[in-house]
Amino acid sequence: MKNKNIYTKLLLAGSLCLLSGTLTSCNDFLTMLPTNQLPEENFWQDESDLNNVRASGYDKLAQPSTIEKIIQWGELRSDNLTLNSISNTNISYLQDAVLQPNNSMFDWSAFYAGINYCNLVLEKGAEMTVPGKEVDPGFTRSDYNKYLAEMTALRSLYYFYLVKSFRDVPYITSSIRTDEQALSIKPAATPGVAILGDCIAQLEAIVNYAPENYGDNSENKGRFTKKSVNALIADMSLWRACMLKDYMSKDANATYVNTTDVVAKDDQGNATGGYKTAEGRNVDNTYCNEQCTAYLNKAKTYAQRVIDILQEDRNKRNRESTSASLSDEENPQVNKYPLYLNDRNATTITDASYVKNFGNQNSNESILELQYDGSVTKSSYFNDYYSSYSNNSFVPGIMTLSNTLTSSANTVNPTIGFGKTDLRLIETCYYPSSDPSKPISKFIARTVDTGNSEDLTSQLGLSGVSARTSESMDAHWPVYRLTDIMLIKAEAIARLSMNSKDASLKEGYELVNEIFKRNNPALVTTAEAKTNTAKKDLGCDRLDGDKYCTDNNGNVNKTGSDLLSLIYRERQREFIGEGKRWYDLVRQAEFSYVTDNKSTATALAFGSFKSQVTSRLSKLLSLYNPIYVEELKVNGVGYTEGGKLVQNPIWERYTKN
Repeated sequence: MKNKNIYTKLLLAGSLCLLSGTLTSCNDFLTMLPTNQLPEENFWQDESDLNNVRASGYDKLAQPSTIEKIIQWGELRSDNLTLNSISNTNISYLQDAVLQPNNSMFDWSAFYAGINYCNLVLEKGAEMTVPGKEVDPGFTRSDYNKYLAEMTALRSLYYFYLVKSFRDVPYITSSIRTDEQALSIKPAATPGVAILGDCIAQLEAIVNYAPENYGDNSENKGRFTKKSVNALIADMSLWRACMLKDYMSKDANATYVNTTDVVAKDDQGNATGGYKTAEGRNVDNTYCNEQCTAYLNKAKTYAQRVIDILQEDRNKRNRESTSASLSDEENPQVNKYPLYLNDRNATTITDASYVKNFGNQNSNESILELQYDGSVTKSSYFNDYYSSYSNNSFVPGIMTLSNTLTSSANTVNPTIGFGKTDLRLIETCYYPSSDPSKPISKFIARTVDTGNSEDLTSQLGLSGVSARTSESMDAHWPVYRLTDIMLIKAEAIARLSMNSKDASLKEGYELVNEIFKRNNPALVTTAEAKTNTAKKDLGCDRLDGDKYCTDNNGNVNKTGSDLLSLIYRERQREFIGEGKRWYDLVRQAEFSYVTDNKSTATALAFGSFKSQVTSRLSKLLSLYNPIYVEELKVNGVGYTEGGKLVQNPIWERYTKN
């Protein structure tokens, strides 16, 4: 009997696609947990069982089927990239804003499979650690609390991607154990703004349970810690703030969202119903806008906590160093921020910040990365979409860099795109002057020979190209790094003073300018450009400190709106290829939709889109994905008895009942 139990346990673990402590390569479509054929009673016996399922939660997020969706939804819909070959009709439709629900790129099942893993760990961990009734005396409720924090955060991240992509989605916080159960639930969509509110509240409740250190650098960067939980709260708070802005007047609210819980629940956790808060206040635009302000301040607070933790990490390395001091490379600091310094040589460039963040990975700036090793877990799908490397050159994949991002590369301070001194120009793409295709080379470490010129567009050749260009590519997927958090805080500052010239904007300009300066080390202040003939063409007011945003009396002379525009330019340059650009535009559309006469024009003006695309994207819901038609066949109103999901009405014309 004992051997039979062991065998059954191994079978169950295999069905859950588990390998202890690693990201596995389970490629099943969507397997309910457990399968109907395998008993579960002999599995949840000790912490290792729980830990294995925990690892599978991360594994599902790191699988190509999941990350590919983040690339498609968060990057390919944007203006960053352009289709390299018109033969890929699916991507062509996506870029032309013709989204068809029968396209499998809108299948969200992998995200819900990951959510199910998280729900299972949360439920079983609580059951295994009931005080006085522990299944394993060595695994107590205090031990489980670390899992509670980690899985709550991971589940929230899954939902965050779904809300950013679809807006309103089914919100499931209990595990689905059988196929029959999955088919019987048929949940309706919950407003995305409510999902974010619930997730943020949960994260705030558990953030202090999150470990500060797992004892291993790859786990510290590859699993949720206190630092990365704070980062997620900051990001979700910024998003929720933008969704709450004028929420009750948005077309999306009136069109198909049944708003039963916008911002509040009663003491029992039930929706307050209608448009009242638990305190009896009307949920109108005045109330929602007050909440918008509160969440913008929350985003500032939690972003600063992340910066403070990273700063303390740096200080700790100094204290623990056996040498007199650590080098800048080992322990970077740029003014108040623990950013890596760049190594800018006139003839050969090796950008230290880029190499540390993308070449070496799990850097001191990193907050959360999905981990790949090139063997068990691979990220070769980057090659398919971005580029491969052959014969000392990069071969374009499905996409290439948009021409708008290089059209101003002859300047030093571009309005849109890269300037000639911006190191990200040659880090993002292979930019030889003779090749107009601009294959994307992000996630690849390399050295560039510039031919003794400050103009990076005149690069002559490549050397030291990373091995992460093969089918065994091990490039990590960066979820959060320091520059992201700095820009989240700057954006919150900007949105709190959109039309004013508040003194607080100085900090916002400082945050965004530090990132710009690090990536343009050849530039000089305008004063130095006037006195140094050799550098007269390299002067940039972005390096002038407070003078960039203040008058001669030290008063701020630019608005939050000016700052926001600057932030979006910087985010576009900084995060190309990382699946963030489209979501940035959607977030701006949520914030500006009503004040811009119920149009997405203000958001889309931050990008470069064809006129026929912008006309198709004029409504807020057009910026969100359609629900996959196969999902509707199981749980769609009019498709199946008892179905509750309703198609995004913008894309209903492509849906056939």
